[in-house]
Amino acid sequence: FTDRQGMALGKEPIFAGDRAVGYVTSTNYGYSLGVHILYGYLPLAHAEPGGELEVAYFGKRYPAVVVEEPLFDPGMARMRG
Repeated sequence: FTDRQGMALGKEPIFAGDRAVGYVTSTNYGYSLGVHILYGYLPLAHAEPGGELEVAYFGKRYPAVVVEEPLFDPGMARMRG
């Protein structure tokens, strides 16, 4: 999620525009990164890093961005900040 208020538990739809293109499979909060991390199934056309999507959670849509793994803060800048 790019919105710090975003939340998901799993099985939420992932949208590209008005079309559901995938769903969340698992989620958790990445404390060292300071963001919620979602894993989900997406078609290759929507799985490019930097792709902007939305995740629906209880009737509200939250922005999300496709990123490459590993999600890691090697300098531990967030932990020390």
